[in-house]
Amino acid sequence: MEIPSRQGTGSSSGRMFRRPRAGSNESDIENKGPLGLTTVYNPPLNAIADLIFVHGLTGGSRSSWSKNNDPSLFWPQEWLPNDAKFEDVRIHSFGYTSKLGGDSILNINDFAKSLLGQIYDCPLIPSDSDVPIVFVAHSMGGLVVKRAYILAKLPRQQAGFSSIASRVQAMLFLATPHRGADDASLLSKILSLSLVGTRPYIADLQRNTHATQSINDEFPALCQDLQLFSFYETLPAKYIGSIIVKQDLATMGYDNERTAYLDADHRGVCKYATKRDPNYQTVRNSLAKVIDDFRLRVTKTRVMIDHEQLRLLDNFLGTSDAAEDDFSRVDSARMAGSCEWLMKKSTYVEWIKSENNQLYWMSANPATGKTILSGKVISHLKGLGKDCSFCFFDYGNKAKSNIGSFLLSMARQMAIMHPEILQVILELYRKDSHLKEKEHNTIWRILYVECILKQKLAQPQYWVIDALDECTMGSDLVPLLAKIMTALPLRIFLTSRDSIQDHRVNIPNMTKVVPEEISKEDTLSDISLYLEKHMDGLPADNQEDKKTMRDSILTKSNGCFLWVSLVLQELKDVYTADAIHAVLREVPSDMDAFYSRILDVMSQQAKSKELVKAILTWTVCAARPLTTDELRNALVSQLKMAVYDIDRAIKSYCGQLVFVDSHSRVQVIHQTVRDYLLSVKSTSDFGIVKKIGNKQIAMSCLEYLNGPELEGPSRRKLGVTHMHAKERSPLASYACNYLFEHLQQVSSSDDEVFDALHHFFSSPHMHVLSWIEYIAKNSDLKRLINTGKAIKKLLQRRSKHVNPFHFGKEAALLDSWSTDLVRLVAKFGKNLLENPSSIYHLIPPFCPPESAPRKLFATTTRGTSGIQLAGLSNKTWGDCLSTIIEPQEQFMSLACSATHFAIGTNSGTIKIFNQVTCQEAKTLRNKHRTPVKLLRFGAKEAILASVDAKVVIIWDTSSWTPRWELPISAQPMSISFAEEDTRLLVSLKNNYFSTWDLRTGTKKFMDDWTREIERQRALSYSRPITATCNVEERLLAVVYRGQDLLLWDFEADALLDTYTKEGTSASHHRNMNGGVITAVFGTGPNHSLLAAAYVDGDLVVFDTNEGTVKHTILANAQVLASSPDGRTLATGDSSGTIHLYDFETLRLLYRIKSDDFTIRSLKFSRDSCRILDIRASQCQVWDPTVLVRQEVDDEISDTISISTAPQEIGTEPFEEHSLVTSLTCPKTGNLERGNEVFFVGKDDGVIYLHETRTGTQRSKLYDHGSNITIVGLFFDEEGKLLASTDSSSRVVVREVLPGWKVGNPVFSHRAGVAVDQVLFSHKHSRILVCSSMADTLWEVDRKTPETNRLIKTNDWDEARLCRWANHPINPDQILLIVDRTAHIYDWRTLDRLTADGGISLDAKISPELLIRSITPCFHGANIATAFGESSNRHCKSKLLVWSTSDFMQESTSATPVQRFNDLTDDIDYLIYADDQKLVFLHSDNWICSTDPDRTGNFIRHFFLPADWLTSNFDLMIEMTPAENILFVKGDEVAVIKRGLREQISGHMHNKGRRPSPLGGARRYSSQRSPSETKINIMAFSEPIAMVVSDSE
Repeated sequence: MEIPSRQGTGSSSGRMFRRPRAGSNESDIENKGPLGLTTVYNPPLNAIADLIFVHGLTGGSRSSWSKNNDPSLFWPQEWLPNDAKFEDVRIHSFGYTSKLGGDSILNINDFAKSLLGQIYDCPLIPSDSDVPIVFVAHSMGGLVVKRAYILAKLPRQQAGFSSIASRVQAMLFLATPHRGADDASLLSKILSLSLVGTRPYIADLQRNTHATQSINDEFPALCQDLQLFSFYETLPAKYIGSIIVKQDLATMGYDNERTAYLDADHRGVCKYATKRDPNYQTVRNSLAKVIDDFRLRVTKTRVMIDHEQLRLLDNFLGTSDAAEDDFSRVDSARMAGSCEWLMKKSTYVEWIKSENNQLYWMSANPATGKTILSGKVISHLKGLGKDCSFCFFDYGNKAKSNIGSFLLSMARQMAIMHPEILQVILELYRKDSHLKEKEHNTIWRILYVECILKQKLAQPQYWVIDALDECTMGSDLVPLLAKIMTALPLRIFLTSRDSIQDHRVNIPNMTKVVPEEISKEDTLSDISLYLEKHMDGLPADNQEDKKTMRDSILTKSNGCFLWVSLVLQELKDVYTADAIHAVLREVPSDMDAFYSRILDVMSQQAKSKELVKAILTWTVCAARPLTTDELRNALVSQLKMAVYDIDRAIKSYCGQLVFVDSHSRVQVIHQTVRDYLLSVKSTSDFGIVKKIGNKQIAMSCLEYLNGPELEGPSRRKLGVTHMHAKERSPLASYACNYLFEHLQQVSSSDDEVFDALHHFFSSPHMHVLSWIEYIAKNSDLKRLINTGKAIKKLLQRRSKHVNPFHFGKEAALLDSWSTDLVRLVAKFGKNLLENPSSIYHLIPPFCPPESAPRKLFATTTRGTSGIQLAGLSNKTWGDCLSTIIEPQEQFMSLACSATHFAIGTNSGTIKIFNQVTCQEAKTLRNKHRTPVKLLRFGAKEAILASVDAKVVIIWDTSSWTPRWELPISAQPMSISFAEEDTRLLVSLKNNYFSTWDLRTGTKKFMDDWTREIERQRALSYSRPITATCNVEERLLAVVYRGQDLLLWDFEADALLDTYTKEGTSASHHRNMNGGVITAVFGTGPNHSLLAAAYVDGDLVVFDTNEGTVKHTILANAQVLASSPDGRTLATGDSSGTIHLYDFETLRLLYRIKSDDFTIRSLKFSRDSCRILDIRASQCQVWDPTVLVRQEVDDEISDTISISTAPQEIGTEPFEEHSLVTSLTCPKTGNLERGNEVFFVGKDDGVIYLHETRTGTQRSKLYDHGSNITIVGLFFDEEGKLLASTDSSSRVVVREVLPGWKVGNPVFSHRAGVAVDQVLFSHKHSRILVCSSMADTLWEVDRKTPETNRLIKTNDWDEARLCRWANHPINPDQILLIVDRTAHIYDWRTLDRLTADGGISLDAKISPELLIRSITPCFHGANIATAFGESSNRHCKSKLLVWSTSDFMQESTSATPVQRFNDLTDDIDYLIYADDQKLVFLHSDNWICSTDPDRTGNFIRHFFLPADWLTSNFDLMIEMTPAENILFVKGDEVAVIKRGLREQISGHMHNKGRRPSPLGGARRYSSQRSPSETKINIMAFSEPIAMVVSDSE
């Protein structure tokens, strides 16, 4: 028996429609049009909609839409693209085999699948696009479209179709038989019309067939958000004499359906003889109305505000230019007396005087003076003394057309007028200074909902918003405005091309709206004034002729201000009557035709067409408006000639189309100019082909980037920033920041761009490094990521034009950089921001050997004297992007958003990390008292839910403060959000499902999903293990130990079924061998799939819609995760291995092997390109290329082998590695021909000898036995003895012989308790074995070990941590520190020499800090001592400095030297101490050093990669006498050579100070900047250095 399908869902056929091979049915294709999806028009600008025509029975992709099959009457191609309403609409026609002759097995379902597949694969319709889709369908084509939409909404076979469904926004049906053959005559009529017999797809049209029933059942529930238009025929068919599809069958009767009749028969409803045909006008107008709804999609906005007195406010809001400048420019352009018609309108007067909030919506056609009118309103309101704020949206300026900048601008203007608003905004600034960088939803929430809207304003506020249609996502702004009007006394005046009806759905009914429209008469009155003002400039001898000329212009203007101003410009350049009449006669009133004429005149008059074309190209295609200086330099670069007066050139050659604004930025006079120049209608010499224009700009950018200004330094000190060395070209900022924008637009087959790009990234003059330094210093590191992605996509697009075998080293290098740029930001982003110049010498050596930065620049920047790295086996970046370890925590839960990921811990804290850099951004404490079991970010990332055993906390992610605390009655199993994050769904282990309304924080429902189970069976379902929720399908899957999988429909509050592994419905309870471990639902296109992992190792994928088991494999999965795009299923097994599968097919894609612990949780990043896991105390971020390539494959199906080949899944067993657990190196006599050795102990019980030349193992010295971890190594320099301690408390001491071999054991002892330390006294032949319970002194005879004897044992009353060290001055004495007291002992007898009270350490050392180590230094005059939170000798540490004289036999107290407190606070780990220097790890992760004679700053040498310091539980760092730094990384030891040769003065960039371990607050000098602190080290006069460690 199959698992029952859910009610209301249909099944899909397994057959797939395949397009006929090229050359088949050529006559049909020639007559009817091509099969598949054909793009008949692709606008040069970004399309605002995809319009897809689908023909009906016996039709064709061209013939159905062409009267008499005349190509000139193919209206989707010949008429619509030339219609201004559709010039930015991408138009396609879909053809399929619907003829009635010949054999066919195809049905409507097959055609629908084919339609979806064609849309999905169409290269002109990007799969990641959000451009709306509109269908126009004739007859049976309407059923095909509806079925395709159903399949996309409820996918069963093909992933990715849900993205198509989400884009479909409207359908126009022409004579579609929606209800099939409701009367018996319909089918016979269609067949008689075709004069042939029936076919399967005709059978689908009959009543009660599976196809029609499925469509009629499913479509109504899915189409409620669509715009639907149904047109029905009214004339009988010519050969039949009756109507084919009557009105009642051609309409659906839905609330969101508009119906209209067409005066045509069944075939004539979609074919028209002329554009004036009323039927065409009816269809065209409806279609235009739909397209108009999409006109609000424009680019980002830029707000221009500047106010020196409010510098902090401007810094916070990111505002730099004055909104007043916009107003001044607009108001100065307005003539006195114009726009007065508005002042007289009763609706406007009432709006100003109204006691209630109102939205005054003024709509009008383009270029009719809306902006001038807005300026008049602002001027009028200011004159009335009203509180007025305003914004002018501008499509042509990407930084001036987004909601975020609008909100920031209005907030600033409100703050200027209202001190209380200014105060609360500046208070926000002190909490979070990065608001301007956030998305508009976050800005809205932080700045308005939590700040401005809470203020009480006595006076009404007036907002003037111009050109809403030029605002990106303007439709999203409208509801925000409505919300503001509910909180503040606010009247809004808004202009837009769109009418209020286009936005009614976004405006609550309670909002008072005043709709108005600028009529032609209104505009003509102002144009008349404008002409009156300029009459004197008209080329006529007398007033009568001037009036005639004025009237002619006024009549022809059609209400368009822009047209009038351009005509007046033309008339200035004519001087004869014939020329004047020619202008008035020939200048068309249509703007496209007008622009064409302007270009023709420019072409005839321009003395330098090349210069004019270049000016227009840069102005139209640049990613942002260029300044005149930038443009002049760009033109010089492109044209290779001097350009002396760019302002004059623009005015003389392009003044009718381009202007220079008050900020010296070059812009087109109107958006329609850009549209026309880029459109196919522009046939002028000055018309711009988008790809060519972008290529020219890209080449100019690359020429600059490859030029001498961006050459890297040959050799210099790292402390000097390279950017200060040269004065930059005005073009530098644009070239460095916006190259990637143009790489995305150039032709991928262009070799010139490819070669220039390769030269830039391969130049030995380090141009690319200089560019990275520039970005790090002056811009946003996301530019590097964007450039890497742009290069990747360029290579993939290029693969379609270039034979893969021709992709040589050039493509391989660029492919490497495309990855390297992304990884540089993730690995070294913090370092780049703090030290941009580190990209030259410090970063390349730490990149993998096969990466481009390492291969090209690791040695060339400094030759052989630079940093070198040895000992690490990874040649590439590897899959692990970052490892985060918190030894004191257990990680319990994990969640990802687009910008952050969160980790919940056993202690109740939540750690927030940056998704890009993997650096910690925030820690949330003191809310959860028990482990954080579950975490989940909201879909819009506005909230984070964290759950412990008793409470759910909803955090506001903008401020990271709690919004709600919701109690729960039992242990949680799953948590989800629904209804745009307004609903919280929680499943509990008491079998209850709880729902909260997050708008009010109240519980709405609490249901028991087991109440329908009969009593006997319910006993088996009393204790669930876990659950997973599918919000889209409204399903909850619950896992019980040893039971079948239970599915509950929480929307219907009904038990759906229980699933067995075999795929049958469990009609009664039965015990199973094992049961389910965990389960997870698919997402996106696979949201109906459910994966379940079983105890016996099986992994099963169910289809909850079809009620079948799709696939079963053996996976041994313990943890499951589904990617947000629904394509990938990740599993984690008990060995810690992650497997990635295709969710739908369970095809293994990739395997990630890790030696670390069992996986507790797996989560994908929001973009599905990374996967994160937590295990014990660590979190790993994986970045396998296979995930990235899946995303890429959605965009480009034809890919290159170097970057997109399928991943090979290894079948060989993974090699096991033993971790390094201890490390030490000889401090003298260690150098052999430039090569040093060091000792390594591992968890396999073996001690190895390594060498620094390669960092790898030279030989195995000896072992303690298998699987016994070596926990400590101690080397006696004088006696050449090596002691090793293991986890079984055994101590072994061997003599080190010449050639670094070892002799037989000279001492072996099992202490019975963990050994912390082994010390040697060569003079007295003594060995001291130290533990937390006792210290034992042994006399050792190296020649006769059997005579070794125990001299003395000092037992401790209780376990305590202490540390011993040879006294630096007296070799007969040994120094002990325990707690906060020091003692001196005799080496020969272990008798205490100090008084009972010992030497008191008079320092405010935190009580949780315990002694870690004591190390003599500086010729025995000093001692370095470490304190830490535990006995771990490698936790981070702090340094204290003491006087050696305080540690003598007669001493009673020791006091730290206060002048060293600055150094104390900045040292995390003491690496090395000798007679000459101290080497330490600074809190900023830099390796630094100081010496006893240095009285100034300490020296910074190089930094360690951030992930190195979080990849091990214990830090193990040593330094050899030759100054090679040894750093333990897992099972390897990295050897960093020549690192101390890099020297920078000790100016440390500190983001904050931790409390001093000595107690008390950190003191700052009044002259010292907190962000750049100079640390002074005084001369050492017999001090002792002590290191104190605390927990990080």
